[in-house]
Amino acid sequence: MNINLNTRIKALLDVDREKVIDSLIKINRNFSKLRNPVLRNLLARRVTIAEACKIAGCSPSDFFNSMKAIGFVIDEKMKEPVIAKVNTIDFELQTNVYQLDVRPLLSKDQDPLKEILNLAKRIGPGERMKIINSFEPVPLINLLAEKGFLHFTEVVSEKLIITWFEKTAQKIALTALPVEAHDEAPQGLFGKVLSRFPVHKITYIDVRGLKMPQPMIQILGQLEKLNADELLYIYHKKVPVYLLSELNRRGLLSLLNRKSTDEVDMLIYRS
Repeated sequence: MNINLNTRIKALLDVDREKVIDSLIKINRNFSKLRNPVLRNLLARRVTIAEACKIAGCSPSDFFNSMKAIGFVIDEKMKEPVIAKVNTIDFELQTNVYQLDVRPLLSKDQDPLKEILNLAKRIGPGERMKIINSFEPVPLINLLAEKGFLHFTEVVSEKLIITWFEKTAQKIALTALPVEAHDEAPQGLFGKVLSRFPVHKITYIDVRGLKMPQPMIQILGQLEKLNADELLYIYHKKVPVYLLSELNRRGLLSLLNRKSTDEVDMLIYRS
């Protein structure tokens, strides 16, 4: 496999995960984070070799030499380090910063989205939010990016992720997401869609007993493996409003079947 600075870490792991991780840890122990399945699922598909070297604090040449030793072919035209602006926020410009640590909410199994959106509505153009979290809030990043916010994610440690958001000067209409989703299936439709898929094409996962953010992480991990002819069946304890915006962004279809106040079944599939 040919690789260069723009190659995603996930592409390397897909070839031989254990061998790649072992080789990278030998050149820099910071790469041991890839052994954590949560961080691996969230970051590997988004981070390039150039970005991974910057985060881990190693040189691209050491990275490439390590990969070459286990069989990867280096694209010589893109072998040397390049100077690139990784973030979209100019931190040299001073401005007001509003900090919100959402880890206490997550520890209580509470969704911090409402508090984050309320803060986002209060800050002015050019001002920033500093969101402290234990994982990269991918759906939140996508939601605010659509509203015109710039962002930059800083991986401080395995359980400390800081995501910066800066409000642009353009007018932004930012409203809280509805408490209830409008994607509940009409009577009978849920069963009809489910019957379209053979049993061996359906994956069932139960996230009702998981603490946040594990339900979101488990579901996103399964979506990475969802083929066009497959269905994901989820047992959830509430309507996952935070997830629905991410499904819309990915072009995925979903149906909800509310069975009680704390029991919701969900189907996710491709059109």
